Amino acid sequence: MKRWGAALLLTAVVAAAVYLVVSGPDGNDATDKKAQQVADRIGYPVGADANAYARSALAGDPDPKYFAVVEITDSPTNDAQKVRASLVFRIYDPGTTESDQPWRLWEEDPVTACYRADFNYYGVTDGGPERVRCPEHAKPITPPPAQRTGVPDTYPDAFKKILAELPPTATKDAVLAALREKLPPVPVDEQTKLPQVPPHLDAVVKDGDIGVVAKGGGDCLTGVRLADGTVEAWYPRRVHVQPGELGCSGESALSLYKSPPK
Repeated sequence: MKRWGAALLLTAVVAAAVYLVVSGPDGNDATDKKAQQVADRIGYPVGADANAYARSALAGDPDPKYFAVVEITDSPTNDAQKVRASLVFRIYDPGTTESDQPWRLWEEDPVTACYRADFNYYGVTDGGPERVRCPEHAKPITPPPAQRTGVPDTYPDAFKKILAELPPTATKDAVLAALREKLPPVPVDEQTKLPQVPPHLDAVVKDGDIGVVAKGGGDCLTGVRLADGTVEAWYPRRVHVQPGELGCSGESALSLYKSPPK
């Protein structure tokens, strides 16, 4: 290739690189730092869905002029490594002027930057938030309020009453059916007007003994009806029912009652 041809090619490559840099998504060091701080803050504990991450991002009710969530995407998965939720949030940096920071040698123009943050079970994925072009005509999104979780206060007494009324030959399916039919309705949150998320129920029947649990929001209510007629309902220590220990199940309810950990 002739020298002038190589020079033209080099010029074209440099021009293309400059164009890509100049035309890339807007942002600066300040918006990059803010995006990373938000993503790190909301990455754990694990959100139930993308709306949960969005509610965490908007904690403190920030001014939507300066920070807003503009896209919320759910990607349900049981794989801890895969993306389970994504947010696009918009950050506005007002920049600086000679009047408000006279010590600066130059002014910084205002910038509106958007970032996409993907979350898996362990938090924001490697690489952190990525600058993206702001969606056209994007408006701030307010995620719906969260439903309360947990076990209603009325459940312990109801557990004992329902267990006491079960026939001696009740099967697991019959136990669960009785719980679903006779447990009190979950309460409605006065603030959000949403009903509480019903707790997860589990049961086991073994040698005439029955173990039941209601699990929700970190709570684990356990109950037993033994073959000799003994009926109990109680909340065990959380350390005993957390993952990796006995857990919260009908089987663990019997184990906790018969052989409680020291």
